[in-house]
Amino acid sequence: MKTFIFAAVATLLLFSCKKKHTPTPVSAGLFGSWEVRRVYHGNILPPDSTYKPGNRNILRLNADSTYIKYVNGIPSSNGVFHTRINLMSMTQMLNERIYFDNDTSHNYFVLHNGDKMTLTPLFPDIPTTDYQKVPDLNFEL
Repeated sequence: MKTFIFAAVATLLLFSCKKKHTPTPVSAGLFGSWEVRRVYHGNILPPDSTYKPGNRNILRLNADSTYIKYVNGIPSSNGVFHTRINLMSMTQMLNERIYFDNDTSHNYFVLHNGDKMTLTPLFPDIPTTDYQKVPDLNFEL
């Protein structure tokens, strides 16, 4: 009887434990050049816009955690970026975030699917941006 109770408890514990799912770090698929395709929502400029391929508004993410933002092919800002995997306490869902230049107050949720990426800010006044991966190009003169 003791063996049966022990086996039953062991089986119950085995099947009641949740396996922790740790996603692949987001940075692994982010390296490269990303061209803006759409900017929407938010209350701060620019207004909702769609962009055609070849617009040269690029976010370049390098493997050494540096970035360069290009506007019309001209570098507009650069620095370092950081990625982080967080657990939402209310929903118990994992999410991936990125922030730039050690400014942790302006985090973005990262949705990354192959050659498409969406950066959604945690601060609702800043617009969401959709990107398309493009071949690495050198715009600097």
